[in-house]
Amino acid sequence: MDILTHAGMGIIMAAPFAVTNPELALGLVFGSVAPDLDTFSRVFGKRAFLAWHQTYSHALPLILFFAILMSPLVTGWFSRDICLGFAVGAVGHSLLDYSNTLGVTLLAPFSRHRFKLDWVFFIDLPVILATAITAVIVLRIAVSTSALDFRAPSIAYGIFVIVYWAIKGRLHSLAASLAPAHTVSLIPSAAIPWIFLGFVRAEDEGCTFRLNLRTGKGERLATVSILDDEYASTLESLPEFRAMRSLSPCYHVAERKSSEAETELLCRDLRIRNFNTTFGDLRVWLSPSGKLNRYQFHV
Repeated sequence: MDILTHAGMGIIMAAPFAVTNPELALGLVFGSVAPDLDTFSRVFGKRAFLAWHQTYSHALPLILFFAILMSPLVTGWFSRDICLGFAVGAVGHSLLDYSNTLGVTLLAPFSRHRFKLDWVFFIDLPVILATAITAVIVLRIAVSTSALDFRAPSIAYGIFVIVYWAIKGRLHSLAASLAPAHTVSLIPSAAIPWIFLGFVRAEDEGCTFRLNLRTGKGERLATVSILDDEYASTLESLPEFRAMRSLSPCYHVAERKSSEAETELLCRDLRIRNFNTTFGDLRVWLSPSGKLNRYQFHV
């Protein structure tokens, strides 16, 4: 989920406690967005961002450790309820990201493995609309009534989230059963729940496809030659290539342009995404002898 959706979810979840336990409510809202503060690692460069984003700040052991560490330190206006709210909000944030497509290191620092379910694309239109509508209802209750009873919209939203995620999990399982052999990646559409975008890898060739669960049919979109082996030693020396390869099982050399002066390679994530972005694209220029001249990395 994007940080605005996380924030909206935190506000909706915290609303019923806003009057009776404002410390708990504040903790829930802060915890719902706090893990994504790792985005500020960008100030230390692209490598730092890839190393930190959705890693330690999303790790369940570290979230619980931080909440427990803070608990005896908070005094005065704050209470231990703010630590409880923070832990619940942050754990919920990480589990939502676990259902997405990039993956989070849930068990750091004990493991750097990224866990992911690929159930929900990180930008999901139905979720955004439901979150925005419910947040507006909560805001209207806050400014226009004296009773301040937020339970009905919050409970209704909670039921929607549980049911929607269960449906998305079931749809992904169905898509996996219909996908071609050797499918490496299946990413749900951002807007249409029954559409999945996939990537099949077979030896030195890959194929992107679209799968429609309503019809049960797949559509081949493009075929890409995989050129990794020819340039493996050079690419493995680049930290950016290693970082992206750890993020995606479909990160490969997908294009090559050769001239007498140099060879240009384009490494990219071949999983089909809903937006035509250059995130993770790595352009590498090699001399005729195969020596690295320069490279350009997009993050």
